[in-house]
Amino acid sequence: MALGYNKGAMKAIVLTEVGRVELRDIPKPALAADTDVLLRTSVVGLCGSDLHYFSTDSVAGEKITLPAVLGHEVSAVVEAAGARVAGLKPGDRVAVDPAIACGACDQCRAGRPHTCRKLSFLGSPGGQDGALTEYFVMPAANCFAVPDGVTMDEAMLVEPFSIALHAFSFWPGGPGQSMAVLGAGPIGLSVMIAARAAGVAEIYAADPVRERAEAARRAGAVWAGDPARDDVVPEILSRQALGLDAVFECCGEQSALDQAVELLKPGGTLAVVGIPLAERVSFPSAALRRKEIRVQSVRRQNRYIKRALLLLSARLVDIGFLANRAFRPEEAQAAFETAAGRKDGVLKTSIVFG
Repeated sequence: MALGYNKGAMKAIVLTEVGRVELRDIPKPALAADTDVLLRTSVVGLCGSDLHYFSTDSVAGEKITLPAVLGHEVSAVVEAAGARVAGLKPGDRVAVDPAIACGACDQCRAGRPHTCRKLSFLGSPGGQDGALTEYFVMPAANCFAVPDGVTMDEAMLVEPFSIALHAFSFWPGGPGQSMAVLGAGPIGLSVMIAARAAGVAEIYAADPVRERAEAARRAGAVWAGDPARDDVVPEILSRQALGLDAVFECCGEQSALDQAVELLKPGGTLAVVGIPLAERVSFPSAALRRKEIRVQSVRRQNRYIKRALLLLSARLVDIGFLANRAFRPEEAQAAFETAAGRKDGVLKTSIVFG
């Protein structure tokens, strides 16, 4: 159901100041190029970066200019298509890659559009307005048809899940190997789901929110603890005495990076997926060197949306349970406060436009 808008205007959720969002009328966009599509928003998820901007107006030193429209985890329906768009038509359901690459720089030519020199990202500093609007415009190349049987909630979750697939690609994990995920928010849970699909059976997790630790068990963790109550490192090492093959840090906390180095066996892989609020983090250098630990930072996702949709379509993964708190646009303030405060057992907060 559309919210309704004046001719030439539409409703948008606007971050007006730290801790405050408002539902406002803004101009409705039009197709800017014949390779663009006009999208009618269905479901938007609130990402950790959206919540950082809501709470502090910046992430790791990158400050957003207010007022701002956030939102980049989105499913939508094609409203109109440019003359040169092939493969998409009005009425098609799509999942959206929010990273708009130039296609011509050295990074794009090297198969790394996610680190494009001229990257524009929905709802981020230096990018275009986000998807917390009734309508938005994207290049058709950034839109992927949603298969029958995949819900619009799942299609929204494809963006964070594709980040997990990208992160997991840096470690050849499979049967017989062990790993931990420190931080069981939506990205951490998605990493566990990806690992379980790859055959990793020994998955450990830690998160201070009880409901997230419970969700970690559903996602495949054989043990999930609370770092505020449990001594995470000894608990895991009592079950994996030689250490773990990989640790995925998914909370952006210095304490988790320290724990990861302790948990890893020599030659292990540390994937840094979380985004710290601090501009600098550190590692215990002696242990890092003596164990010869590989540290791999992860930047969003790189061409994994199609694979995510295929896994969902084949029902090889279950991610729908992550979106467990839904709000209407007029309830946006409550949605942001619930997500930022991790209230009511929230895993992923979504805003449903239609």
